[in-house]
Amino acid sequence: MNYRVVLCLTLASISITAFADWPRFRGPNGAGVSDTTTIPTKWTDEDYNWRIDLPGEGHGSPVVVGNNIFVLCGDPFTAARRVVCINSDDGKIRWVKSFKSKLHYIHRLNNYASSTPAADNDGVVTIWTTPKTFVVTALNNDGEQLWQRDLGEYKSAWGGSPSPIIVDDMVIIQNDQMNPEFMKNFLPEGVPVTEAGHSYAVALDRSTGETRWMVDRESIIASYATPCIRELPNDEKELVIVGAYNGMTGIDVKTGKVNWLAEDTFPNRTVMSPVLAGDLIVGSSGLGTVGDRLVAVRPPDEKNDSAEVAYRIKKSIPLVPTAVYKDGLIFLTSENGAVSCVDAETGEYVWRERTGGKFLGSPILIDGRLFCTDRRGDIFVLAAGKTFELLARNSLGDDSYATPAVANGSMYIRTLTQLMSIGGEK
Repeated sequence: MNYRVVLCLTLASISITAFADWPRFRGPNGAGVSDTTTIPTKWTDEDYNWRIDLPGEGHGSPVVVGNNIFVLCGDPFTAARRVVCINSDDGKIRWVKSFKSKLHYIHRLNNYASSTPAADNDGVVTIWTTPKTFVVTALNNDGEQLWQRDLGEYKSAWGGSPSPIIVDDMVIIQNDQMNPEFMKNFLPEGVPVTEAGHSYAVALDRSTGETRWMVDRESIIASYATPCIRELPNDEKELVIVGAYNGMTGIDVKTGKVNWLAEDTFPNRTVMSPVLAGDLIVGSSGLGTVGDRLVAVRPPDEKNDSAEVAYRIKKSIPLVPTAVYKDGLIFLTSENGAVSCVDAETGEYVWRERTGGKFLGSPILIDGRLFCTDRRGDIFVLAAGKTFELLARNSLGDDSYATPAVANGSMYIRTLTQLMSIGGEK
């Protein structure tokens, strides 16, 4: 089986299964795609299945396995973290597991709960950080702690938000930190600048938390991207990660061996997660809240032994929101309200428009429509095609930095302080 067929089958399986579980940031393999047909385009407050207040604030997104929804919350006054499990059927909170922490500096657009959990049939894995700690916790479906690891100090000028993924019997984490030369340019006066953090990608045993492998990386600028998986022949899997000055990297999931590296791709901070786009993989970089380039990389295949950059584009590029790929098109939303459609093969713009939104949550594609969450609390719904069409604008009534989850025929939307459910069979 060749690489093209494997990638096409992978994307097809993502599309078919996305309406079942949504186990990580942006659902299966981070694609942000669902074929669910029971999500409305336009709705009012009366249309919500349920809407609840959460025990804390958060920018991290919900994940769903079965009828369990998991979210991470942070207390803005104490920095305590709370892992919350909610019944997707009725919105009732099943349990809350609380962990003490200490107040520390974070960027004004960050939050004590910006990380998205990862879940499977055995429970949930979460991450939270302080300048002195990088805490990974595994809980079962009853909220009982299975294991916890502190992976050490976390150095970043913005605070933490790395999100784990679960691959087979491993929890995989990308942890790119900063060096002091970069930190001092971004930290406010009075916040101490210390030595460089330890950057790495690591695989932990899902059952015990023990380290299976670790790949050291250079510490330049912190990365907040969440990895994706590339399926290879012979049932092999490759972890794809992106990072400033570390480029785009393919790592063997089982062994941690670095298979390939596309250098000179991302000169600045990477927040957008890598996305499979046909035969290509796309990522972006930037500074502040502005993306400076989108890079499409062609990974090694049967014809080429090394990765190569297929194209770069530099207009209307997101720094934070992750792209969506579908049927040869890449859809982008950016912090300044620009929305774009790009031909995935050539990198040429199909259309570029402005909506008036300020997007930090990532768009998701549901049944031919893009759902784009504005941080001021609106969801813009666009047609996911070769012509720009704004279909609806729905108010959430609260700020939102998270990306919705789709499972069980419903969409679960997290605002700063609430969680709500819309859609499903009526």
